[in-house]
Amino acid sequence: MRVVNFLAEKYYKIAYDTFFYIEDNQKAQKYISRALELDPWHKKALRLRGNMLILQDKITLALEVWQKLYKLGEDDFEVTSKIAYCCAQKGDYKKAFDFCEKSAMQVGLVESEKMYSLYRLKIDLLLDTKKPKSAYKLFKNALKMLGSNEAYELKNSYSFIDFYTGNVTKLKNVKSAF
Repeated sequence: MRVVNFLAEKYYKIAYDTFFYIEDNQKAQKYISRALELDPWHKKALRLRGNMLILQDKITLALEVWQKLYKLGEDDFEVTSKIAYCCAQKGDYKKAFDFCEKSAMQVGLVESEKMYSLYRLKIDLLLDTKKPKSAYKLFKNALKMLGSNEAYELKNSYSFIDFYTGNVTKLKNVKSAF
């Protein structure tokens, strides 16, 4: 059983408030660093640091933080989906797909917001790996599964997918003619 380090917890709470309410990222970074110096396994502080690093586009460092949390036994939706996102950003599509599947296991059908972000990530992965037909199929299934607000957002985000899928298919047919 781990003992709570109250000073680390205090620094984490100050960092959280500073980041989300005051929106002073530099000061929040200092408090997170202090919290993690006192308790390197402070899970809430690690989560906040991971999110901050993603927002700063420091994907390699963010991935290290999320993987550390995963190794500490944190395998909930946030952790697995952030690992999937970071891997996708780094071009490690196989690992990204694997963690998308782990994330999907953590989501209930009624959690439309989480489903929406997971569908977006997976559709992007399929498009990045040049699998437009699979992306289109997933897109159509997602529209059926999501709530009306999320389906509307997804449809707006991927309004190009019909055009893109059709053109890629036509290009493959043209290439095979030569």
